[in-house]
Amino acid sequence: MSARAATTAELDRWDPDPDAAETLAVRAHAEPFRWGADVLARLDGAAAESTDGWSLYFLGSTARALGDFTRCSVYSGQAAQIWRRQGRLGLLTRALAAAWPRVWLGELERARVESEEACVLARETAQPFAYLGGRATAGLIAALRGEAGIAAGMNEELRGSGVLPGMRFATVIAQQTDGLLALIDGRPEEAFRLLAQIFDPADPHHHSLMQWTVAPDLADAAVAAGAEDEARKVLADLPELANRLPSEMMINALAYTDAVLAPDDEAEERYAGAMAALPSGWPLSRARLQLHHGRWLRKQRRYVDAREPLRQARDGFDRLGARYWAEVAGSQLRATGETKADRLRNPVDSLSPREMQIAVLAARGLSNREIGQRMFISHRTVGTYLYRIYPRLGVANRFQLVAVLGDQVGNEPDQQDG
Repeated sequence: MSARAATTAELDRWDPDPDAAETLAVRAHAEPFRWGADVLARLDGAAAESTDGWSLYFLGSTARALGDFTRCSVYSGQAAQIWRRQGRLGLLTRALAAAWPRVWLGELERARVESEEACVLARETAQPFAYLGGRATAGLIAALRGEAGIAAGMNEELRGSGVLPGMRFATVIAQQTDGLLALIDGRPEEAFRLLAQIFDPADPHHHSLMQWTVAPDLADAAVAAGAEDEARKVLADLPELANRLPSEMMINALAYTDAVLAPDDEAEERYAGAMAALPSGWPLSRARLQLHHGRWLRKQRRYVDAREPLRQARDGFDRLGARYWAEVAGSQLRATGETKADRLRNPVDSLSPREMQIAVLAARGLSNREIGQRMFISHRTVGTYLYRIYPRLGVANRFQLVAVLGDQVGNEPDQQDG
């Protein structure tokens, strides 16, 4: 019997409450493809009964282990709010270090801010694992934004840590970042090799579940390197596993790779199917798939047809702050003969819902500390947000926000960020 099976067998011997947060966490982490579907069906009910930080944290960890990143972000965020109110900085650090799933939900800025705060708190509370997790997330975000130098520097720091080999979570993200950097730098063969290593059980970068977050990147690299057949072999088990564990991560991986790696005579139908199947709350994957669809249409010399998905991709990347991908989509769009300058022009449109809420509260005259109390974040985090919001809106201080935001200052509801 494997260690994973032995773990759940021992749990069953205790006849646990099947809806308890601890039960769900053990089953999800030990045997995700055996228990995952059952655990996913029980998560919301378990969360409704949870009022303490630990239970919510366990549920967030459970959702993350299965690839349900929407629930993970909600539960982890609620745990962070509780622990922040209680002043339990050590536990808050652990909750913030779970910011990584927000990347796939398109919340790049929020994930970056939370991972940076996690790193600061991890140093203060002597938690090296949380620190490396936060740095790995920040490096991945930098790569997605096209900030190659920043991402490479963070990865160099990670690789230099003697703790990293024992952290498969951070190791996978570091390898994924290296693969993306190679792809961005025009080295697709190297990118494919680096990313494929994550799927090799004998490789130190391997993780049996997290590898599926990397599947879209592997498909991208395979197309660029002309290694589609090899990629299909690497991903051969994906359809069966996604059927057994129908989480957001698995559905996304299957839909995305099925379209991007499709032969030309099946691609049109598969792109349509993939766009319908993608999780609704994963805008980054949607924009990337639209970019690939537009590229494929352009290769088929269907230039007019290619423009709409490329426009959608470009504008989607703009909203998410994924500047590198926005530039790629814009370049592809121009190559179709697009001449209209209909790019998003209102800088307010580039703000995430969280950024907008902070900007509105600041425009109303609330201090950083008052905003932080309303949103359950530190005043330092509010300051970091505003430091980045001001130049994007072309203002120098909170008083100038009123003119930029206009009616939204009066109409935006005061609500706590959950």
